Amino acid sequence: MTGVRLTFRFRDRGIDKDLRRRVARLADKGPLLKSIGEEMLPRINKRFRDQRGPDGKAWAALSPRTIRSRTRRGHVPISILRMRGHLAGSINYQVGGSTLTIGTGGEVEDYAAIHQFGGKAGRGRKVTIKARPYLGFADDDMDVIEDEATAFLLGTVGSSRR
Repeated sequence: MTGVRLTFRFRDRGIDKDLRRRVARLADKGPLLKSIGEEMLPRINKRFRDQRGPDGKAWAALSPRTIRSRTRRGHVPISILRMRGHLAGSINYQVGGSTLTIGTGGEVEDYAAIHQFGGKAGRGRKVTIKARPYLGFADDDMDVIEDEATAFLLGTVGSSRR
């Protein structure tokens, strides 16, 4: 070969060992997924306080009929999706293998689904409920997840708390 050439050989055993340790960490993603779940729960709770979806858009206002009904029953102040707090209080996460699941369950399943996606509800399904999404990943959620993944690979999971 004519001309000029530059050869680089990587011979740092310490870095090799560190890289192998970090790659081995990927075999058990449970701590990373648990850390992400712990980061997401307060973020979702904030959506209930702010009455906004993951996209930042305000939830559809309650109908005048719903407001009258809640007022008559003494459920004031009037807050969207927070009459008794059962839905917001049911948000949880589970880690299984390499999967993180965030959602609701139990007695609020149907209530949770109709508000997340919208649809027909009530007796005879005559009432239309507007979608008020509370689950989902916003851009800033993805930034937090990226930070958690970086911390996980660096061996400092949980240290990127915001």
